[in-house]
Amino acid sequence: MSDYKQQIDYSMPRQCGLYPPPPYIYHNMRAILAIVQCKPGIKEKYLPPEFEPIDYGIDIVFVTEYPESNLGPYNEALVLLNCSYKGNPGAYVFNIYVDSEEALTAGREIYGYPKKMCDIKLSPIEENKVRGTLTRKGITFLDIEVDLLDRAPGMDPSDMISNMPLYNLKIIPDVFDNSKPQVRQLTETILSWDVHKKLGANTSYLKTEYSKFDICHEVLEGAKTNMGAFYVECDQTLPNGRPLE
Repeated sequence: MSDYKQQIDYSMPRQCGLYPPPPYIYHNMRAILAIVQCKPGIKEKYLPPEFEPIDYGIDIVFVTEYPESNLGPYNEALVLLNCSYKGNPGAYVFNIYVDSEEALTAGREIYGYPKKMCDIKLSPIEENKVRGTLTRKGITFLDIEVDLLDRAPGMDPSDMISNMPLYNLKIIPDVFDNSKPQVRQLTETILSWDVHKKLGANTSYLKTEYSKFDICHEVLEGAKTNMGAFYVECDQTLPNGRPLE
């Protein structure tokens, strides 16, 4: 992680905190994004009541490698559910996994990202294929492989990301009262990408495994996975977000 100026009372621990303030800049990241479509009726079970599911919309499985950032190098994976907030379409961050304590803590405490630690692998390009796996507590609960195409994707991934609000529910428990959180705040963040390379892809397979510690299998089981995919190499910026309510 690059050096940064310490800010006392910015975050825990109050001296020598785990992470600097946003924005977070990611250079030379690479990622696969697979477009899926959850079964109708499944998202209502998992979305907070403030969000309206968009059935037959674009849900996304996203596995990425960040070799350089001001949070240090790490890998990340997300499951995004297409929904709307007060009529504004976006994506609810259903689950997000990282392999770095800085990324875990900053994501949870600032934005409300529902992050867990996980062993995440994103393979190099081999025979025009890229594979991503997520293993946690001994269970590989998500395994995805895409076949790269010799053309750009049908939609521009940078345009899609820049125009897709990421919705979260930030929850911080109360120190005394276990019946309700001290903080329950809806948040919105919007990424931006400066894309260096983009290729269309097809999802050759997306496998999920039941785990009592994670519920990706439950929301992705039976989802349509032949919706297309893409591979990108780019620079990413994650700015401050904003509270919705």
